[in-house]
Amino acid sequence: MTRTPDRVASTSATGLIAVTGATGHVGGLVAHDLAREGARLRLVVRSAARAPQLPGATVAVASYGDHDSAVAALGGVDVLFMVSAAESADRLDQHRTFIDAAVEAGVRHVVYTSFLSAGPDATFTLARDHWATEEHLRATGLPP
Repeated sequence: MTRTPDRVASTSATGLIAVTGATGHVGGLVAHDLAREGARLRLVVRSAARAPQLPGATVAVASYGDHDSAVAALGGVDVLFMVSAAESADRLDQHRTFIDAAVEAGVRHVVYTSFLSAGPDATFTLARDHWATEEHLRATGLPP
């Protein structure tokens, strides 16, 4: 991201942005870029000890499959950047639980890292999971 006055103004007007996966590659890059832009950030991580130290960022501990910790972590958040969970047998359930918690917490917009050509008939199993997560997100009524 290139720092410009317009970008800083639009980032700060967004309100509180939660970023999941901040200890990983994609979430970490997003969190660092948003921090550089001066965004109000909450890093939602499974281990506070592993969270990056970013200016102005707060840290909340939650996991995708734990509804109560997710609701608490997402309270007051306007926008959620949700990195898809690691491959596991209950990955889709984790995604649904976390999205439902975001809705309950009052999150207004979710940006979800999906997969190219995600669909119900995709050959790649994870692409089907991504499609189902997208469908669940659409069903919440949150804006695309």
